[in-house]
Amino acid sequence: MKDKIEYPLFSRKEMDRRCDKARKLMAQKKIDVLLITGEENFQYFSGTCASIALHNSVARPSVLLLPLENEPVILTQMAENLVLSTYVSDLRAFSSVLHFPHEVIVDALKDVKWKYNRLGAELGHEQRMGIPVQAYLALMAAMPKTEFVDAADIIVKLRMIKSLEELAYIRKAADITGRARQRLFDRHITPGMTERDVARKIGQLMMEEGADRPAFVHLQLDLPGDMNQFHYERPLKKGTILAVDAGAYVQMYTVDYPRHATLGKATDAQKDVHRRVLDVCKMMADSLKPGLRASDIHRVAVAAIEKVGATAESPARLTGGARFGHGQGMLITEPPSINPLDHTVLEPGMVISTEPAIRVGAEHCKWEDVHVITENGHEQISVETDALREIAW
Repeated sequence: MKDKIEYPLFSRKEMDRRCDKARKLMAQKKIDVLLITGEENFQYFSGTCASIALHNSVARPSVLLLPLENEPVILTQMAENLVLSTYVSDLRAFSSVLHFPHEVIVDALKDVKWKYNRLGAELGHEQRMGIPVQAYLALMAAMPKTEFVDAADIIVKLRMIKSLEELAYIRKAADITGRARQRLFDRHITPGMTERDVARKIGQLMMEEGADRPAFVHLQLDLPGDMNQFHYERPLKKGTILAVDAGAYVQMYTVDYPRHATLGKATDAQKDVHRRVLDVCKMMADSLKPGLRASDIHRVAVAAIEKVGATAESPARLTGGARFGHGQGMLITEPPSINPLDHTVLEPGMVISTEPAIRVGAEHCKWEDVHVITENGHEQISVETDALREIAW
């Protein structure tokens, strides 16, 4: 590993910490090497991007190999684009546009000091490989004496616990998102606008506030298709609650949380459901602390919804088919899930949202706040106002 690079996103100490923690978990599971190909996992272990266009191109994937004993290796077709931002010093170039040559991985693995003949790959839930499935199968066939095992639990455990350097990016992303959204509510929502207009405008405002790019925009309108990322030319309707759920990226990190406004003067029923969902979210947040399980927080949410006299937005949120919050970081949704079947123990450094979704009569309201688990409880990262804004219409 190089001691210094010209344009680091993280310190050398931070990148060493990630590799060292991974190796400890690898040793426990008797894994000789991690095969890292997914974009975010590559970013996590290398400190830079895996492709020339993130998820907008899959033509030239890069691979990172993290051995238990040897130094990490990057196999890539864009070495000249990575050298300024990764501490990994062993970058091996290859050229191939029409297929991914699994042989380059086989050759690199010859340098690994094999102890258990076990290779860990991104095979589990919420994991995606960045190389073609055919290339992975060909790699397995070329290494018949090696056992290929799922290493998702190692990767998930590492990425769930954020360092101070990671948290700095997440806090900035939340701040940018909040400033952009309040500017949107202040003067950029007008009669005649469509859902697509709103999504484009908040994306523009996030960039103006300092985002590197928008992560996503959802308009919670309690209408079919409100979470389609190809936003419709459907006009906004006076009298409805417009909940703008969005997140800005700052380098590799983002957030996911909404805030609400009414198109016109808020009705008593809208004010009531908004107040109740805030009460539920606060009860959930107040329960956050190390040692509790994600499923414990789900039970708090269910009890809180009953206490405020509301019902869950859908039965799936009660039975495990959906959730009342989730982890965040490099993606807008990450493990763990506030779900009755997720028994992940909360630890300091986890970033997790409290996300109740309720119905009171005909009104629907979903709220979300983002928190980091601390040694003694939690710190709320989403400090944007929780007021129900009223937009003149």
